[in-house]
Amino acid sequence: ENMLISTRSQMSSDGKFFSDVVIEGLAPDGGLYVPKKVFPKLEPTEWLRISSMPYAMRAVAILENCIHPMDVSPVELSTMVHRAYGQNFANQSVVPLKHLTDHQYILELFHGPTASFKDLALQSMPQLTGVLVFFPEKGVSEIHKLQMTGFQEGNAKSISVLSDFDFCQRSIKRMFGDSSLMGHLAVKYAMVLSTANSINWARLLPQVVYHCSAYMDLLRNRTLTFGDPIDVCIPTGNFGNTMSALYAKQMGIPIRKVICASNHNCIISDFIASGEYDLRNRKLLVSNSPATDTLERFIHHVSGGDGSLVRDLFLSLERDHFFLSIRDFTLHNKLLLDDNITIY
Repeated sequence: ENMLISTRSQMSSDGKFFSDVVIEGLAPDGGLYVPKKVFPKLEPTEWLRISSMPYAMRAVAILENCIHPMDVSPVELSTMVHRAYGQNFANQSVVPLKHLTDHQYILELFHGPTASFKDLALQSMPQLTGVLVFFPEKGVSEIHKLQMTGFQEGNAKSISVLSDFDFCQRSIKRMFGDSSLMGHLAVKYAMVLSTANSINWARLLPQVVYHCSAYMDLLRNRTLTFGDPIDVCIPTGNFGNTMSALYAKQMGIPIRKVICASNHNCIISDFIASGEYDLRNRKLLVSNSPATDTLERFIHHVSGGDGSLVRDLFLSLERDHFFLSIRDFTLHNKLLLDDNITIY
């Protein structure tokens, strides 16, 4: 239970523990880590019990089901989570749920130190590793740049790069694939590189918590009774965030539809509509909410864990900057007909 495998391996492969994949970041075969089995599903009575708790305690109760206690002890996990969400957020609720109108609610994810939803995951990662942040110099707002570069204490540093986000992502993956570089760092500096972006399972797992927490707030204020469905809309088009909602659904949260709203960086919606994933002659456009996406976990999810298919598709993408999923009609039909998710 609670073991993880690469998106590019078969379901029969040996799994790894959470602490191993946090350090590795990217799997040795170039894939991303996903649960070997589906997420543990909690009973309605357990969700009702958790709904009465404050956010940090909710996070501990949920994450305890996803991380093996022989890997990270419950005491250690509780200490790290309470340190991450104790004093770092401006709102006592951490992620308050606000009523908009009629049956619409908004989950506020901007109360952390950088006013970004990423704080919900990145506040926990420094409890495990040192953090060095690469960001595109001209790809973020001025206030976001000041937030990241203004805090240079402890084990967290930020560095700007004179290129776009895709370059940062490609460069990190290239570094992880360079065995001589990794060996040099290990021997000379006793350093092991990991990645803190949505490649890393430890970045995505805390996001599952706030999707669950939103539903529990609706239970606690008696807006819903357990079993009433909700739809989740991700307005940033961030696909790691979208996958987190699908994982929350696997855990038993009654999510009916996940709506992933892209902006002009709409390669995911183009892919699902056409079956073509084409990065050739396509540049990431600067925007207030860049829709950079972790698609590989979703392909693994909808293909039923077909590691060979995922490996072939993404090796083609890395080599040719293109793949055509419509050649596999089963996969493309699943992408088009999946009733869990809407992308536009």
